[in-house]
Amino acid sequence: MYRLYPIADDFEATIRILTESEGGRKTSPFNGIRWDFSYASDNSSDELYMIWPDFYGPSGDSIPTDSPLPLGMELPARMTVVIDERREQTHRARIKPGVEFYCHEGPNRVAVGRVTRITGLHTARPVRPNSSFKPNPLRGSA
Repeated sequence: MYRLYPIADDFEATIRILTESEGGRKTSPFNGIRWDFSYASDNSSDELYMIWPDFYGPSGDSIPTDSPLPLGMELPARMTVVIDERREQTHRARIKPGVEFYCHEGPNRVAVGRVTRITGLHTARPVRPNSSFKPNPLRGSA
């Protein structure tokens, strides 16, 4: 199975990218977008977290990074908490199925989501050297 990021995901969610008329995006983003994450229950976007989506299709493979993502439709995504300390100190206690969240580009809320399943969030992650957490390169067409 092709996955965008080299480390295991922490949870799965459905995400709906807001349309321009909803105050969201004018153009479609692409898989690999690095939105900021906030909890809907916080009623504020003062605290943003680095939790990145990897949108996937029916086969479970990541959607290619050169395919635009549709606006206004619920899309399944594997979510990865980037900062290990926040993963352990904050998100393990807060992320559960049904939790709603927002995705932000700067101060703008561009997507809404809901946690559907916990995957690796409560599993120890191997220590990683400091790196720039890059997505895998595009795969060839199949």
